[in-house]
Amino acid sequence: MFGKEKIKKIIKKAFDSGGSPENLTMAFCVGLFIAFSPFPGGHTVMILLVRWFFGLNLPVLFLAASLNNPWTMIPFYSLDYVFGYWLVHSFLGCSSSWEISLAKVFGSGKICLMSFFVGGNVLGLLAAFVSYPIMKIVFKKMSIRLQKNKINEVSVL
Repeated sequence: MFGKEKIKKIIKKAFDSGGSPENLTMAFCVGLFIAFSPFPGGHTVMILLVRWFFGLNLPVLFLAASLNNPWTMIPFYSLDYVFGYWLVHSFLGCSSSWEISLAKVFGSGKICLMSFFVGGNVLGLLAAFVSYPIMKIVFKKMSIRLQKNKINEVSVL
């Protein structure tokens, strides 16, 4: 239960610091896009740049982007690659010259970098757009619940 309580505490602090449901929703969705981003090691830099340019809530951005962590990295990047490979080669019918031979290093075939980059960015955009209406409802309900709790605390005093 530590994880769930910690997340609630982070979101409560985000609301207390003046975050609106719309701002927190946008921060979560951009963080989710960053989680799917096909730039390993660049997620922290992307989070900081988004925070600096757009003023989104840093803890919520980091929370969403942290869905891709050392424990989930292989499934995220595998999904990026498989989806990108299907999209680029099967759906669009493109052949790519961005293939790297891994036979000398790992004893395996080739990997198409274009599939990885396209898959990661398209899945990130899809995840962000699909989660936006859901997270907007979630953050609005949380905001209402927190306001009711504050009113109850004030009336008790």
